[in-house]
Amino acid sequence: MQTFKKENLVFRSAVLQKIRQFFYDRSFCEVQTPILSADTVIDRCIEPISVTESTLPANHHGTKTYYLQTSPEAAMKRLLAGGMDAVFQIAPVFRSGDRGQRHNPEFTMLEWYRTGDDYQTGMNLLAELVQSLLPGQKIGFQTFRDIFATKTGLNPHRTSVPELRAAAEKSGISIPDSYRSEPADAWIDLLFAECIQPGLEAVIVFDYPASQSQLAQVRQENGTAVSERFELFLNGLEIANGYHELCDADELRRRFQENNRCRILSGRQPLPEKNRLLTAMERGLPPCSGSALGIDRLLMVMLQAGTIDEVMTFPVETA
Repeated sequence: MQTFKKENLVFRSAVLQKIRQFFYDRSFCEVQTPILSADTVIDRCIEPISVTESTLPANHHGTKTYYLQTSPEAAMKRLLAGGMDAVFQIAPVFRSGDRGQRHNPEFTMLEWYRTGDDYQTGMNLLAELVQSLLPGQKIGFQTFRDIFATKTGLNPHRTSVPELRAAAEKSGISIPDSYRSEPADAWIDLLFAECIQPGLEAVIVFDYPASQSQLAQVRQENGTAVSERFELFLNGLEIANGYHELCDADELRRRFQENNRCRILSGRQPLPEKNRLLTAMERGLPPCSGSALGIDRLLMVMLQAGTIDEVMTFPVETA
C-alpha cells in the first residue's frame, strides 16, 4: 500500500539539493562514513541498535557486536583528526525504541564540522543555513539561563532538586513517579521540555548547564561552569544540536566513563569505552565546531506536517 506523499518527496529532494549547495559554496567536502561500526557514541539516554552475527569479523573489542550509528559524529571527527578541514554528511542514523509523531527508529541526519570555527561561528553557520532554506526567517539567540529563568524563576546552573520539584508542581506538570529520585539534570530537562520548548518559535538556545555538555567544551564564567553547546528550535521542535567541540582526550575518556556509570544506574547496558575516536583525539583533534540537524524534523516545519511519517518515504511499519 502506498503511504508516501509524492509531492513531499519531490520537495525533500529539492531541499537536500539546496543543503548540499550551501556547503559546497563554503568549500565543505561531502563524506560518507560507516553506518555499521564497532564504535558508537556513548550517550546516557540514546540507545543504539546493536547487530551481532556469527559471520561478522571480531572487532577491536574482541567481540562480534557492531552498532548501527546514532550519529556519524565519531567517524567525522576522526576525519578531522586525520587532516580534513571542513566536512558534511547526510546520512541515515538509528536509535532504538524511538517511535512517535516526531520519531522513527531510522531517520536522516545532516552533520557538519569545520576546523578553526569557534563557538559563535558555529552558531552563526547554523543560523545561516536555516535562513537559506527559510528565506525571511529571523533566528533569535538566547542563553539557556535566561530562557529558563524567565519561565521558572530559577538559575539552571545553580538550582536544587527541591526548587525544581516545586517549580514543576507549580506549573502543573504531570510528574512521573520515577522522578522522585532523579537528579537535578532530569528535572531541568522535564521543565524545559514541558514548559519552555513548546513556545520556542525560531531560536538558538546556547550556554547549557555543564552537566549537559555531552561532547562540548566547558568554560568557567563568573565561577559557573557553562557548556558551549547550542540547540536550534523551530515551532517547538528541536531541530539541531551543536557544540564548540571537546578536543581533550582525557576529558572525553572521563565523560565516557561517567555516561556508562549513569547508563548502568538507569538499567541500561554500558557501551564500549575503547574506541577509535578516543585514539584519534589522543593524536590530536584540531579546534572545531560542529552541528547535527534532523532533516525529517526540518521538513516537518517547512511543510507544516503533523507527523514525521508525512516527510519520509517509508516509516518503520512499512519499511
